[in-house]
Amino acid sequence: MKIPKTSGGDSQTALHHPPKPLDSSPLYEPTSVLDPHITSSPSAAAAAPAGGLCAAPSFPWDPTTFPLSITPSANAASDDWPDPLSFLLADMDDPCSFFPDLSHTTPGPPEADGSHIDPLIRAAHAIEIGDLNSSLSILARLNFLLPCSTGAPLHRAAFHFKDALLSFLPIPDRPIPEPPLSAIELVRRIAAHKAFSDLSPIPQFTSFTANQTLLEYLETASSLHLIDFDLGLGGQWSSFAHDLAARSRAARLPPPPLRITAIVSDETAETALAADNLRDFARGIGLRLTVEFVRLNAIGGVRLAAGEAVAVVLTPTIFRLIGVSVLRFVRRAAARVVLVVDGEGYCGSVGSFSRRFASGLEYFAAVMEVVEAGAAAVGAGEEAVRRIERALFRPRIFAAVATAAASVGDWKELMASAGMVVAEVSEFTESQAEWLLRRAPVEGFHVARKEGALVLSWKGRELSSTSAWRCR
Repeated sequence: MKIPKTSGGDSQTALHHPPKPLDSSPLYEPTSVLDPHITSSPSAAAAAPAGGLCAAPSFPWDPTTFPLSITPSANAASDDWPDPLSFLLADMDDPCSFFPDLSHTTPGPPEADGSHIDPLIRAAHAIEIGDLNSSLSILARLNFLLPCSTGAPLHRAAFHFKDALLSFLPIPDRPIPEPPLSAIELVRRIAAHKAFSDLSPIPQFTSFTANQTLLEYLETASSLHLIDFDLGLGGQWSSFAHDLAARSRAARLPPPPLRITAIVSDETAETALAADNLRDFARGIGLRLTVEFVRLNAIGGVRLAAGEAVAVVLTPTIFRLIGVSVLRFVRRAAARVVLVVDGEGYCGSVGSFSRRFASGLEYFAAVMEVVEAGAAAVGAGEEAVRRIERALFRPRIFAAVATAAASVGDWKELMASAGMVVAEVSEFTESQAEWLLRRAPVEGFHVARKEGALVLSWKGRELSSTSAWRCR
């Protein structure tokens, strides 16, 4: 569904206007994930990057002090599941049980489909121009009309985008993208990744096209160094390691040593689990593999060794977090190939904050529709859909709204200006990607070449793309 544009959506005001004074108008109150068959699409970088990075959005107010109160739909990521087993196996009777108890809130009158979208984009535009009072008034009303994530995919996406806007405003008890990471939450996140892979071909498409392209460009190398800016759970690299070892066995050669440097905003239990499982998996297939971590604000500390063939894997979000410095790093590393895996479908859009906000809303509504259709086709039920929405989509939406405030231009133009040229993605990769889509639980998916990239779309809406680049 196309999102309507607002009259002010083209404004280039960069969120640096002083907020307009508030008036007194009343507000509405209201175990191993590394099975080669399990892959995960790259997720957006952290919504609140560490010091030294591009802190977006840069709002001109102090979020710790603000007199008004809006009853939050917030801690929408609060922990309401008693244990991992009940999360994985039980059906939830309450469609909003993973959100706080909002039984005291009386929803507003029914409105036509999409009727919440225009006010939501107007709220984004108000934040863009520094009109704090208007944004709070609009979002307070939407908080009353959209108290939880129910209804059509567009409405569910609107709920999370509404919360993402509220999380950056100076109000108490702001919504959070997800609960603090714990062992239980990690189990849920792993289960959500697997469910997403089962119900949608998006993770398999991004993983396969990236891995196959890397194998083709690095097949003659005697030692490999992969620098990944979006490790996630690391499942994509188990598939790569498996194929690398299989090719070596077929050629009656020992597999080349593989070193993975993961660029992360912080080292967490998730990154530690990914590294440990990758090492264990590699030992099981006779591959020598090492995993190292480097902080995003210290990429100059990446260790480069002579004789290694270097490949870099990026997502468009990285340009909004650290700007063109990532391209200076790529040239210093003398990467044999650079892959840009756009699993977000909207980050390349240019224009104002509110326009990028609308593009992101449209994209996530489409992805939720894909998952919902896949669940209906295989009989997975609503529980699987909500598991994915809560554990995967909501954090990505919050990160998308945060990074959308950073205006750095089209990442493709930045690549070209840094002396990078598009490299070919093979016809074999394209044909195998098309075969992969035939296994999808629903029809309507299509693979096409666009400006040198392989693009996955569903019913005409682009969902993911993989492109290869090389230094001139």
